[in-house]
Amino acid sequence: MPGDVREWLPPEHLCWKVLDVVELLDLSAFEKSYRDDGRGGVAYPPASLIALLLYCYSKGVRSSRRIEQACWDDVGCRIITANRRVDHSTLARFVRRHRAALNSLFVQVLSLCGRRGLVDLSAVAVDGSPIEANASRDANQRLQRLEETISQCEKEIHALMEDAVDHALSVEADGSEAQGDGEDACDNWPRLSRLCDRLARAHLARDRLHERAMPSPTEIRIKVEAAERMVARAEKRLATEAEAHQEKLKKYELRVREDRAAGRRGANGRPPVPMEHKTVLVRQRTRLVKMRAWLERARTPRPAPSPEARACLSDPDSRLIPGKCGGYLQGYNIQIVCARRQFLLAIEAHDNPSDRTALIPMVKKTQHNHQAARLPGDIQLWLAGSGYASAASFEALADLPLLVSVTSDADQAGFPAKRQQAPAGQQDMAARLATPTGRAQYRQRSALVEPGFAQIFQRFGRHLNYRGRQAVDAEIKLLGTVHNFNKLINHTPEKHS
Repeated sequence: MPGDVREWLPPEHLCWKVLDVVELLDLSAFEKSYRDDGRGGVAYPPASLIALLLYCYSKGVRSSRRIEQACWDDVGCRIITANRRVDHSTLARFVRRHRAALNSLFVQVLSLCGRRGLVDLSAVAVDGSPIEANASRDANQRLQRLEETISQCEKEIHALMEDAVDHALSVEADGSEAQGDGEDACDNWPRLSRLCDRLARAHLARDRLHERAMPSPTEIRIKVEAAERMVARAEKRLATEAEAHQEKLKKYELRVREDRAAGRRGANGRPPVPMEHKTVLVRQRTRLVKMRAWLERARTPRPAPSPEARACLSDPDSRLIPGKCGGYLQGYNIQIVCARRQFLLAIEAHDNPSDRTALIPMVKKTQHNHQAARLPGDIQLWLAGSGYASAASFEALADLPLLVSVTSDADQAGFPAKRQQAPAGQQDMAARLATPTGRAQYRQRSALVEPGFAQIFQRFGRHLNYRGRQAVDAEIKLLGTVHNFNKLINHTPEKHS
């Protein structure tokens, strides 16, 4: 065997391609967080840790402990780390510390793909798929159970704090370590830490239930507009009834004056009811008050969570999501935007099991990444499945060349299917898709985006390792970065000889 470990691998090996690409990345966001005054221990070079992550993730190794083990027995890892064993806690802290900087790598790798002319923007497709969170379905709790958990944790924390204070006072009084009939009071600190963590997660889960009960901005706008129409209608009806009754009162007063002038008394009939006692007007005023109260509630909604709504105590940001093959899983709704050859333009975690409200955020994120990566050309066609059909989305994205199935994907693609009537507000999209050109363009959707998910799940699996929205977002961004990175190196000629 050669004495130099760098001579053990051929020039076309993955580790050399990783190192070549890392040299092209701007790592200033990582490096500026380290002190350069000579104090403290020497940190691992960020380029080395990033190359190690890209290399191991490309091989499907995502666990920090398995990456640490690979630094022993994987020659590529030994070359990248210069024969140093990187501890798993070092990797975990690096990922946690540099989440924002790691997210920026997605755009940088996408930019490299664009500069090599690999990103074809003639058509892109949006799709979503569930992925399992690092949480258990059994950890879901209803609001009442969460309140009980919060109360119980607070009681136990209070009791432990009292024990700690009593222990400290007894030690101070005796001048030595107090002896008890059980464990030392200092042993309660790990339990106290776990209880505080559980209490924080229970509070977060309760907050998530209230947030999810809130209607979306689009729903609020629709309800406010409907309430404003009802208020305007009630005001108009009240004004009409009041004007008609006022006319009656005027006519009666005119007849009374005419009869008095003519000397006729008692021939005026029964006088009309006063304005404030007229039944129709009282009813209309009551209705107007109710409509205005409805409008106020629509503008400032304060809905309570459903008694059946649940949040996960392990990872409050995760949701119960319908699985692809039936049933439910505890996870996240991952959204991707794919160009041709499955280059990812965006990858995000959507906070709703439904795709309906994900289209606008994904389009905006894709446009942001397109501009940040300075990809040449504009996106010529956007494609999305029937799960994204929404009149609000169509209105907001009216200036885009967008095709979204509004009935069924099979029907819009031109395959035999049961005809369905397009919902209100979606007829224009249905008419566009009904043309031969629209059908031909929409047939590209599945071939663009569905292999993208297949490739991601085949390499990384269908599970996440981190918990919490920010950590999950950084993790899936890293998965997307590695996905595009492997597309890049498969189209990059080898430089080593």
